Amino acid sequence: MTQRLGWERIWNSENVPKRFDSFSAPNNTLVEWADTVPPGALVFDLGCGMGRHSVYLGQRGFKVAGSDISPTGIERSIEACAKLGISFDGKACDMTSALPWPDSTFDAAFSTSTIHHAMRANVQRAIDEVWRTLKPGGLFMADFPSTHTLDYDDLRANVAAGVQLEPEPNTFVDERPDSRDIDGYLPHHFCDEADLRDLMSKFTILRMWEALHDARPQRGPGVVGKWVVWARKDSSVG
Repeated sequence: MTQRLGWERIWNSENVPKRFDSFSAPNNTLVEWADTVPPGALVFDLGCGMGRHSVYLGQRGFKVAGSDISPTGIERSIEACAKLGISFDGKACDMTSALPWPDSTFDAAFSTSTIHHAMRANVQRAIDEVWRTLKPGGLFMADFPSTHTLDYDDLRANVAAGVQLEPEPNTFVDERPDSRDIDGYLPHHFCDEADLRDLMSKFTILRMWEALHDARPQRGPGVVGKWVVWARKDSSVG
């Protein structure tokens, strides 16, 4: 309930960051991955927000579906797709519960800036639900915050200073009302390579890398970014 109310507040706000707008440019990693998805595939957007990636994929000719915990996010995604004549199967639901689609529904699925917003056990549940709803041979792309970043170092320092919480290893929550992150109240699970491989163990990993870059000069020396993983549900799976 807390997450739903929080995201409702975010997507109803007049100050939604421009990068999350329905018609904003997609992530470069999503564009690159989409080039590997068969034309006309049914693609699932886990944590679709206001629909910018579903809009992008629909414009490329893919069939699109998506989920978000916020009903307002789903409404805005449907409206944005409708403006462009894109059919969008959007449903409001919690990614850590059973997704309301049958087994082996989607040809491909992705999650950007979303799937890490949970305690680790629930991150695993969300990944397992993606696996369940993918067809055998289906493709999956997701990103996960990296432990090799300034963001992680800052969180570790905040926990040490007693101003943020670490309810389990490498999962952080910022309950401060003046948090600089609009989603700071949510858990943020950070991964190293071993953790990510374990989370993705049902899949065959096709490619995995840390998409890191130098932080802004005002933050000091160091890097920011995420792990990105491309994976496949084996075609031998029934």
